[in-house]
Amino acid sequence: MKKNAMFIVAFAAISFLAACSGGSKDSIAHKWKFSGMQSPQMDRVMAENDARIVSLADSITAAGADTIKSAAFLSEKTSLESQKTMMNEMMEKMKTEGWIEFTKEGKFKQNMSGTEEEGTYSLDEAAKMVITTDGKGKVDSLVIDELTDSALTLFISRDSTKIMFAADAAPAAEGSH
Repeated sequence: MKKNAMFIVAFAAISFLAACSGGSKDSIAHKWKFSGMQSPQMDRVMAENDARIVSLADSITAAGADTIKSAAFLSEKTSLESQKTMMNEMMEKMKTEGWIEFTKEGKFKQNMSGTEEEGTYSLDEAAKMVITTDGKGKVDSLVIDELTDSALTLFISRDSTKIMFAADAAPAAEGSH
C-alpha cells in the first residue's frame, strides 16, 4: 500500500477520534463503540494495492532465472503485503478497542487504538454537524449521517468517508466512560 493510503487511513482514524454527534446532546450522550468505516478513497487505494501485488507476482514469474529482478519484485511485493496486513490489523484493533463517549455537558473522550484522548464538542443541529475541539485545540467538523438510540454514523465530506458506531452503554454521565 502506498504511503498515501496509510495517510488516508491515519487521517480517517484521527478524524474519527476527533468527532461524533447527533440531533441533541441528550441523543448523543452515549458511549459509542466503533463498528466500521466506509471509505471510497481507501477502497480505491486498497484495490490498486491488490492489483500491484498480483502484477508483481506475475513479474516475479516472468523474471525467471534473473535473480536480481526477481528479488526486487519480491521485495516490493512483500512490502505491499506487509502494509496491507498492517492496515487490516489496524482496522480490526479499531473494531475491538475503538470507542468515543459524549456527555450531556459537552465533553467527549475517545480511544481508538490504545490512546485515550478528550476534549469538548458542540452540535450544530441546523447543519446536522458535530464540532469537536481536542485537548490540543484542534477543531474538526463532521456531518451526522445517522443518529438513533443504537447507531451513529458520521460523514467526512472531504473524502466521502463514513464512520459507523453502535451504542455501547446507557447515556453517559459527566466524567464517566
